[in-house]
Amino acid sequence: MKKSLIALAVIAASGAASAQSSVTLYGLVDAYVGSVKTTTAGQSLTTYGVNLPAASGGGGLNTSRFGLKGSEDLGGGLKANFLLEAGFDPSTGVANNYTSPYTGTTSNAIFGRNSWVGLSGGFGEVKLGKMWTPFDEVKGSGAAAFDANIFAPATFVWRSNTYQDRPGNAVYYSTPSFAGLTAAAMYSFGENKTATTSAGKITAFNVAYATGPFAAALSYQTEKVSGAFETAKFLQFNTSYDLGVVKLLGAYGRVKDQVANVDKTNEYQLGLDFPVTSTFTLSGGYAWSKDDVVAGSDIKRKGFGIAGLYALSKRTNLYAGVNDSKTEVPGASDDKTRVFAVGVRHTF
Repeated sequence: MKKSLIALAVIAASGAASAQSSVTLYGLVDAYVGSVKTTTAGQSLTTYGVNLPAASGGGGLNTSRFGLKGSEDLGGGLKANFLLEAGFDPSTGVANNYTSPYTGTTSNAIFGRNSWVGLSGGFGEVKLGKMWTPFDEVKGSGAAAFDANIFAPATFVWRSNTYQDRPGNAVYYSTPSFAGLTAAAMYSFGENKTATTSAGKITAFNVAYATGPFAAALSYQTEKVSGAFETAKFLQFNTSYDLGVVKLLGAYGRVKDQVANVDKTNEYQLGLDFPVTSTFTLSGGYAWSKDDVVAGSDIKRKGFGIAGLYALSKRTNLYAGVNDSKTEVPGASDDKTRVFAVGVRHTF
């Protein structure tokens, strides 16, 4: 009898614990069929297929992924949280790779997108591990064409797209919302420090404000790159205003990364979202950038992107779009990229 009572007590206790915690399996699968035409040094090449590597190996709108996330209520408003997320290319089933900021080599980590654990409460949230930088969290908030992997106007013309978006080995903190105002900061420890290099260290922060139809975000990120303690610096400001019949989008970026003969790069983007019906939205815009060359003529880039998104349900969308981009290098032939694609995205 005593053993039965003890067993019932254990079951009741475990049931109470389970009621205070949760684990969710989630994901997104995005695949498209299309064409990519690239022109370099006057030579053109057109490729056709599903999720073309020349544009994006992980999806037209978003990178496909699946993951586990969970939260446990610790009482007093305190929670323990975790997230494990893997990216993949549905056209091959292969894990998405990325370049490690520490080693400079390609990694195929199982949870290459996110792998962190942390605590949250009235003070905000703290995370330890691998997560998106605060710079990345708001970078696409002013982008047209749904900030799509292959359609966004800035995809092929902004040099800031080379920033490290998920360095890992990081400590992250975000504030609670104060009347629509939030902030976040992150520090990623470098693991390649020697007498001549300090590669891998990354610092990033953002400040964002959203109230009613208006939203704005300022973000900044610095990265120690290989060689002589050089530092790459990325700054971006995004804004949007929803008029109801149309949503206006805008963004400005600046890059200083000590690339040979380039002082800095200024980047701009304008666009709009137009909800045609309750289930169909058009979004398009124009982006341009300019390298301020120390000795010689400036390098200019410009890109146009437009996409349509149709909701078959809350979790399934059809989409189609185009991106046309060009880089003008003085004294050389223009480099061009043109993308056409139609696809489907499903979330679960």
